[in-house]
Amino acid sequence: MKVNNVNDKLPVFVYGTLLAGFGNHRIYVKPYKHESTPATIQGEIYHLPAGYPGLLKGEQEVVGEIVMFAPDVYEQALAGLDELETYYGESDPRNEYERIIVPATMEGTGQVVSVYVYRYLDQDLVKQTGVHISHGNWRRYMQELTNS
Repeated sequence: MKVNNVNDKLPVFVYGTLLAGFGNHRIYVKPYKHESTPATIQGEIYHLPAGYPGLLKGEQEVVGEIVMFAPDVYEQALAGLDELETYYGESDPRNEYERIIVPATMEGTGQVVSVYVYRYLDQDLVKQTGVHISHGNWRRYMQELTNS
């Protein structure tokens, strides 16, 4: 896997309210020119009482999409995502999520690419208050909630 330069415009892996069809996608993704590719990463995902998922370290497959913003809107789009995810910068004590680089596997081709993902910082809170989604697919979880 190639090592990414800090200045590389990495795609962002989204797994929750930023997926197409959910509210935050309309505000933070759709207005910007982008391409989306279905993909998976390793982790553990929980549905939080506030209505959105929290991602933790883990060995499970988490289902989502890789979003690659066009270069001319990249900085603006990423700044919006940082704001949404309460991410102020590396190791900032105000962060709710951390933005980290992980490998993602593209559906279909199996190609592995480096992506940014927002991972929840307070593991204890997530495990105590969240519902573990064992199949790793938040969209499916939400559909099952709606249909039950």
